[in-house]
Amino acid sequence: MSSPTTHSAADYEAIRNTLSRYCIALDTKDFSLLGRVFTPDVIAKYPFGPALEGVPAIQAKISDRLKHITSQHALTTQTIEIAADGTTAETTTYFTGIHFGQGKWKGQQVTAWGRYVDHFVKVKLDAVEDVLPGATGTWLIDKRETVFMGRLGEEGVMEGE
Repeated sequence: MSSPTTHSAADYEAIRNTLSRYCIALDTKDFSLLGRVFTPDVIAKYPFGPALEGVPAIQAKISDRLKHITSQHALTTQTIEIAADGTTAETTTYFTGIHFGQGKWKGQQVTAWGRYVDHFVKVKLDAVEDVLPGATGTWLIDKRETVFMGRLGEEGVMEGE
């Protein structure tokens, strides 16, 4: 006798959509989208400061960090492991972020690459648009660690004028 399914193949795509939404939020500077990436009580560790708690703290820090540049974030190699009970998942996703200078830094860039190490939880939301057809729920990040593996280019672009 087989055991009941606690997740579907579409859950993997739902997790990928959440990860992609993070990059879109950064590159479009639509930081309200981060409320559709993270749980309200998320804890996120970035290499540029102490751990951040809650979506508003992440929105404020990233908005300030990216205020002088435009960017292009891309996701590449990835693993997704959904727990046997289908309620949580662990992911590692490699990224490349290119940050383009403005003002006196126009024409220069700094590229960062590394990995996002995330813990996801499946949640119930009223917003139907956040449930991928076929998925068993909406997947949000409740713990994130961003690990830089390297940076190359002109760091001054991040500081602006």
